[in-house]
Amino acid sequence: MNLKSLKYKKYKTEFISVFAGILIIVLNMLLLPKSMALVSPLINLMGGLIAFIPSFWHFYAEYRKRTVMEEQFINFTYDLSESIKSGMNLPLALKHSSKNDYLSLNPYVNKLAAQVDWGIPFGKALSMLATKTRSVPIKRSIATIIETYKVGGEVAKTLSSVSSSLRLINRIKKERKSSIFSQIFTSYLIYFVFIFILVILQIFLLPMLMPIEEMTTGGPMGGGMPIEAYGQSFLWFIIIQGFFAGLVTGKLAEGSFISGLKHSVFLIAIGYTIFSMAIALSPHAALM
Repeated sequence: MNLKSLKYKKYKTEFISVFAGILIIVLNMLLLPKSMALVSPLINLMGGLIAFIPSFWHFYAEYRKRTVMEEQFINFTYDLSESIKSGMNLPLALKHSSKNDYLSLNPYVNKLAAQVDWGIPFGKALSMLATKTRSVPIKRSIATIIETYKVGGEVAKTLSSVSSSLRLINRIKKERKSSIFSQIFTSYLIYFVFIFILVILQIFLLPMLMPIEEMTTGGPMGGGMPIEAYGQSFLWFIIIQGFFAGLVTGKLAEGSFISGLKHSVFLIAIGYTIFSMAIALSPHAALM
């Protein structure tokens, strides 16, 4: 079995959901009559969510798993250092610490304890753990521990120092997340004001500026853009603005663009729904 087939099996659900979502949107655009303008945006929204949500959930679940591992690695290093300080040798301390619950880090800790117990060098086993977790903070911390172990330093003190440093970093992240709430609120407010302005432009200002002949014929009489084209452009503005506003919000709040995807999904879904429904329910909807 080659690498491509393995990747396809791993992401099979994501591929199917993307295909199904795009198919729903295409069929909606081709088959649904314009008289059902109120239903069409909701079907497009459903298709978009079907296409995007499974892929988003996969990447976000991986991100959350790494975040939990990084938090639990702090507890693991502290427990291991305390076990060594109490007089246990390294294999016994690892075996004792592996009995604790470290959530998503449990399989890695158990494997580390088993490898050291089988005679694999502690530094090599730690290096393998760092590679498999794919977490940058864990890799940096383990690199420090391995260097100390190689030069014959006190592992317990190093583990304690690493644990203290990681706790401090984690506390700073949580403080930043709580203090950034006002900026998140401002970002959301700006986005909804942006949608409100586009709705006012599309429903009230553009119909007033365009002659009635241009709206009824569906095209411009003097070579300009038809009013329907403005609506499509505004819709793309809303989607693009929502996507990047969500990413920036996630980066500010949690320090990761992946965490911002949940904000992007929410903003795009709400923005698309508000603008589309406002257009469908406007008094000029039949003329657009």
